[in-house]
Amino acid sequence: MNFLMRLSRVSVLAGLAIGIATAAQADPQTPAKSPAPAKSAAAAKPDTHAKPGPSKPGAKPAEAAAQVKPRLSEYLAGRAAQLERDWRSAGPLIRRAWEADPEDPGLRHDALLLSVAGGDFAGALQVARAIPADSSDVPLANFVLMLDDFTAGRFVQAETRLAAAPAHGPDRYLAPILTAWCEVGRGRKAEALAALAQLDNAAGASELHALQSAMVTDALGDHAEATELYDRIVGSNPPLHAIAIAAQYYKRQGATDKARKAVEQIEVDGASASVRAEMLARLADKGRTVPVPDPRVGAADALFSIAATLTSQKQADVAPLLYVQLALHVRPDFPSAQLLLAEIQQRWGRLDDAAAALTAVDDKSEIRATSDRMAMAIYDKAGQSDKALKVGQAAVKAHPLDVDLLLSYADLLREKSHFSEAIAAYDAALAKISPTSNRKGLALYHRGIAYQQAKQWPHAETDLLAALQLRPDDPGLLNYLAFSWADQGVNLDRARTMLERAIQLVPDDGAIIDSLGWVMYRAGDFDQAVKQLEHAVALDANDATINDHLGDAYWRAGRQLEARTQWEKASRLTEDKALSEQIRVKLRDGLAQDTPPPSRAAVN
Repeated sequence: MNFLMRLSRVSVLAGLAIGIATAAQADPQTPAKSPAPAKSAAAAKPDTHAKPGPSKPGAKPAEAAAQVKPRLSEYLAGRAAQLERDWRSAGPLIRRAWEADPEDPGLRHDALLLSVAGGDFAGALQVARAIPADSSDVPLANFVLMLDDFTAGRFVQAETRLAAAPAHGPDRYLAPILTAWCEVGRGRKAEALAALAQLDNAAGASELHALQSAMVTDALGDHAEATELYDRIVGSNPPLHAIAIAAQYYKRQGATDKARKAVEQIEVDGASASVRAEMLARLADKGRTVPVPDPRVGAADALFSIAATLTSQKQADVAPLLYVQLALHVRPDFPSAQLLLAEIQQRWGRLDDAAAALTAVDDKSEIRATSDRMAMAIYDKAGQSDKALKVGQAAVKAHPLDVDLLLSYADLLREKSHFSEAIAAYDAALAKISPTSNRKGLALYHRGIAYQQAKQWPHAETDLLAALQLRPDDPGLLNYLAFSWADQGVNLDRARTMLERAIQLVPDDGAIIDSLGWVMYRAGDFDQAVKQLEHAVALDANDATINDHLGDAYWRAGRQLEARTQWEKASRLTEDKALSEQIRVKLRDGLAQDTPPPSRAAVN
C-alpha cells in the first residue's frame, strides 16, 4: 500500500494538500492511545454521569442536590450538542460538567476531545494539564501541551515532549516535521534536516520530505539549496499545494518567470482554474509577497496535510477535524485549512459552521474567490437562498475576472429563476472565456437552459446547438435538447438518435430513458413508448414527471385503468402546481383523442 497519496486535482481542497495517507488503521502497532480519539465521545455510558455523588464528603443532601443539578443539565445539554455535531457548544458544556467532577475519566476524556474538535484550544489546554500520567488520554494531552510550547516559542520544551511520545500512525510523519521546525526556531539547520531525514523510513513520504526540506532551508536562508529542492519538486508533477509554495519562493527570489512556469502547470480549465488565475495575477503585483516560512507556518502545513489526507480517505471519525483545528490554532490565518474545515463541517451536516469558516477567509487570500464559491453552494444547500445570492453578488464584484465564480453565480441565479440576471451573467462569462476553453460549451449549455426557462426558445436552441458542437458526447446536453424538441413535437428522428447515444453513455439513467419514451410517444409509437417509460419508472420510481408520462402512454395504448393509477401516483409525488393541475384534469376527463399533450418543463 502506498501511504503517500497524490491528492486529485478534481477537488480543489484535495489539490491544496500534500497527501500523506496515514496507516493508522492498518498499522498493527498503532495503539488506541493516539492524538486521534480512541473512541467517540458519544460512546460514553450515560449512567457513568447520570448518578453523580456529592462533590465533597459530608455534604448535606440538599447541598449535594444543588451541586448535581447544574452539572447534570450541562452534561445533558453537552450530549445533545454533540449529537448535533455542534462541537463548539458541546466542548464548553461537557468541560463545565467535568469541572464539577474532575476525577471522572469519561467526562475528562470527552472534555478534552470535544474542546479540540470545537477549536477551543484554551479549553483543551485546561483539560490537558489535568490528565493523570496513567490515563489513556496522555498522548492527546501531551500533543496539546507540546503545541502550546511550540506556539509560545518554547522549542526546547516542545522538542522534549515530541521525543518522549511514541510515534505511531500519523505521528510517524508529524513528529519528525515538528521536531525539524523546533530546530528551525532554534536556528539549527543541521539538526532540522536530520530530523526530517527520519521521513526516509516512513512509507511513501518522499514528496513530503522534499517539500518540508525546501521550506526548512528557505526558512533558514539557504537559498541555493532551497532553489535546488524547489526545482526538483516543480519538475515532478507536483500537487497544487506544492506549486503554490514553490511559486511564492520563486517570487521572493525575483525569479518571476520560474514562478509563472510553475503556476502554469495547473490545468487552465481544471477545478483549480480560479486559483491558477489568481496566482498568475499576483505574480505581476510586486506589492504582494508571501513572507518566508516560519515554524508556525511549517507546523500548520504538516497538520493540515494529515487532516486533508484523512478527509480524502472519507474518514468517518473525528480525527480529520482534530488535526485541522490544531492546524488553525498554530496558524489562524491559514486559508487552505479554513476551506478544509468547511468541507469537514459540511460532511457532518454543520452547514452554518461550514459557511462561517468560508466567509472568515481573508479577503486578500488567493483562494478567497474559491471560498466564496463554496459558501454560495453551502448557503443554497442550507435553504438560505438570499444569503447565497448576496455572497455571489459581492464575490463577483470583488473578483470580476474569475470566470468560474461568475459561472457559479449565473447557475445559482438560473436555479432561483432569476433568468434575465442569469443570462446577463452568462454573457459576461462567455465574453471572458477563451474560444478554445472547455468551459465555453458548458456555459452555452447552461445559458441555453436559462433562455428555455425564460421562454426564449429560439435563443435557447441556438445556444444548445452551439454547445453540442463543443460537447457532442455530453449526455445531459443530448437529453436536454432532445427532450425540448420532443416536447414541441419537432425533430423527433434526430432527437431519438441523440437519446440513443446518450443511453449508450449512461445506460441506467431514468431521466434519459424517459426522454426516449417521450420521443416515441410524440411520434405515435405508443407501445414502444410504454416499454421505455416502464423501464424509466423502474429506474426512478419516485419521479413525478416520469410517472405522469407513463400514465399518458398507457392511456394512448388503451390501458386506461393503469393510466389513472400512474397519474394518481404522479399527483402524490409532485410539488409542481402546474403539473398537479394537468394531472387533476386528466384524472377527471382522461386524454381527448385529438388533444396534443401539454408542454412540460424539460429535464434540467
